[in-house]
Amino acid sequence: MKIGLSTYSFYWHSLSNDFNFQNIFTLLEETNRYGIHLFQICDYVPLESYTDNELEQIAVKAEELNIELEVGTKGIEKNRLEKFLYICEKLNSKTLRTMLNSADFVPTIEEAIVLLQEVMPMYEEKGITIALETYEQRKTADLVHIAETVSSSNLGICLDPANCIANLEYPNEVLLLAAPFIKNLHLKDFKFERKEGWVGFSLIGTPFGKGLLDTKHLVRTLRQHHVNTNAIVEFWLPFSNSIEETVSLEKQWIRESLDFIKENLIEQWRNYDEQFN
Repeated sequence: MKIGLSTYSFYWHSLSNDFNFQNIFTLLEETNRYGIHLFQICDYVPLESYTDNELEQIAVKAEELNIELEVGTKGIEKNRLEKFLYICEKLNSKTLRTMLNSADFVPTIEEAIVLLQEVMPMYEEKGITIALETYEQRKTADLVHIAETVSSSNLGICLDPANCIANLEYPNEVLLLAAPFIKNLHLKDFKFERKEGWVGFSLIGTPFGKGLLDTKHLVRTLRQHHVNTNAIVEFWLPFSNSIEETVSLEKQWIRESLDFIKENLIEQWRNYDEQFN
């Protein structure tokens, strides 16, 4: 399992520096400072407008820092998937994480199957995988059905069990359902917190390993299904008083999450191998 960071790991950092071309270089350098060699440029709208020269500069910078790139977007419209196939090629990304829904198009299951069947031969030819993310707007069972029906080795699921809670899907159940199709993994933890006045709860993020996600079950299920995919750290970090304070907290969350992953998640991974192999 290769551990990576994402534009969602640096969400507040990005806002404090504006979403622009140079910001990507800053995020790559920050990723390198943490000793991480995988970065997912996910839902980063300016990426779509970059010139070939700008994309090539990003690829060169990533190569200089020994960082593997992945790309993420939202939607499965044919023109979008064709555009992002090109972007993936330019950035040497072997994975495109996407979601079924975009701002302008919410496909039925049947429409999604037809669209993906049409584009998958292009992705297969280039050796690039599409990973459909689990999230609250679509049932995980529907994503599994789509992957099964399209039946391409280059189509699977980006597992993020935390997203599905808002659709009343239990993380461990989502994991078991999606496990045979996982092509990408988002490591994001969470907890429920009472709202002020004791009326209702908020679902909020935590550093990875500090929340309710059952990491032992996660590792055990992944290993049982022989899943060995890239894993990207993401956060639901609420704003805290000021952008400066929030960016500082974001950096702390990154350090705490990576420490937990190295000391616990990866160790659990190795222990499982030693026990059953």
